[in-house]
Amino acid sequence: MKREFLFNLILLVLINLLIKPLFIFGIDLGVQNRLGEDYGLYFALLNLAYLTQIVNDFGIQSFNNRHISQHPYLLPKYFPNLLALKILLGAAYMLITLLIAWFALGYEPAVLPLLAVLLFNQVIVQMILFLRSSISGLGRYRLDSLLSALDKLLMLVTCGAILWWNVVELSLMSFALAQTLALVFTLLVVWLSLRSLSRVPVRPSWASNWRAGRPAVLMLFRQSIPYALVVLLMFAYTRMDAVLLERMAGEAHAEVYAGAFRLLEACNMFGYMFASLLLPMFARMIQQKEPVRPLVSLGFRLVWAGSVTLSTIIFFFRNELLTLMMPDRVTPERNDVLGVLIWAFVPVSITYIFSTLLTARERMMEMNRFFLVGIAIDLGLNLLLIPGYFALGSAIAAMATQIFISVSMVWLSVKTFGFSGGGRVVVRSLLFLCWMLLFSWLIRHFLPLHWGYQSALCGFAALPGVFVLKVIDLRHLKKHNNQSDSGLFLRNESAD
Repeated sequence: MKREFLFNLILLVLINLLIKPLFIFGIDLGVQNRLGEDYGLYFALLNLAYLTQIVNDFGIQSFNNRHISQHPYLLPKYFPNLLALKILLGAAYMLITLLIAWFALGYEPAVLPLLAVLLFNQVIVQMILFLRSSISGLGRYRLDSLLSALDKLLMLVTCGAILWWNVVELSLMSFALAQTLALVFTLLVVWLSLRSLSRVPVRPSWASNWRAGRPAVLMLFRQSIPYALVVLLMFAYTRMDAVLLERMAGEAHAEVYAGAFRLLEACNMFGYMFASLLLPMFARMIQQKEPVRPLVSLGFRLVWAGSVTLSTIIFFFRNELLTLMMPDRVTPERNDVLGVLIWAFVPVSITYIFSTLLTARERMMEMNRFFLVGIAIDLGLNLLLIPGYFALGSAIAAMATQIFISVSMVWLSVKTFGFSGGGRVVVRSLLFLCWMLLFSWLIRHFLPLHWGYQSALCGFAALPGVFVLKVIDLRHLKKHNNQSDSGLFLRNESAD
């Protein structure tokens, strides 16, 4: 399983490195630079669409991924009922969110058509993820990896036609509709891919006889509720900042936060790739009573080394990166916001690993208790800090909340699975962080080179660090049997 995980991780990284950064920095950033403060409204509405995502998904994607991974033969039974529920929930999601925006948050009616398009886009996105969860649940990880960036590849064409070739006038609405076109085509391709693997029916069992099919629908809802709460609470503490900032401080400050958040989101796609690969693998290993520690260990080592290295580089060269991204709009506030917010990438990456493990073990209710506390921390810090610090206050709130959540997920995983042997990895992980900070500071201030060469050297400095400090052990990576790990994060303690 470790071999399959590594192969598909490399495949995912290569595909997404080629395509998704082009959309984030070529398209999305270009739109922000062209539209200016208006982009702050788009960013706030998009985050509002995420906040009500529970209605759209209701945990169906995670439920489907886990259960189909463990019982692939149940796909024809589950799929038509879940598909019908997804369509009904998508319609309810759009209606409820529009009502919240209009009556509760006070958005003007002129804004609602743009929000409606963004909501429809999220419905299509969730449908794509649902279909892909069936593909990965069938064990076709490589096909799922190939499909993972198709939507962004098509958006490069549709959105690029507006931004670069002026096919139609650029506006928030035309940008959103260009994404709609790409998403609909992606949905068609993913659907045809699934149909080539399994001739799944599409008519739900309760379509002709609601009375007979009602127990199955209610069962699916009951089993999806814990997953739905995870979706709701995770989106709440990660997406609340932008909405609060826009409502309390205005579009201009939300736009500043959006610039920094874009880099964080670009980094987070690597953590999400880990989670999307690991969930069906963890679920299948738990079902077959295989030890999960080797895969957890490998996942943690990779995300720690990668997230610390990337966060350190962005932190030390944030001014140059912002100047490259938005040459005429760099301010000290943008610099400070990015300098704080980018460090949230490290705890977010850790959370991806351990929350996925806990989801596979169906420990959602325990996770949700910590997520509720995280929401309270994020809300309280935002209300306290936004009036005085604006976007910087939201960045501080986000980082503090993510640290709390990541520590909670690690603690809960150790308690649930009885992991041991993590003391040394804490020391080694902190030493690696110090290593990166020290070498990056020395390179930044004492090597008279162009910042591009300096940042590359900082990246290369990570290589001796991960191996000297044994954050990643080459001998460990060569061992693919389950006995290669006797501790949570480390090799056999006697070998140290």
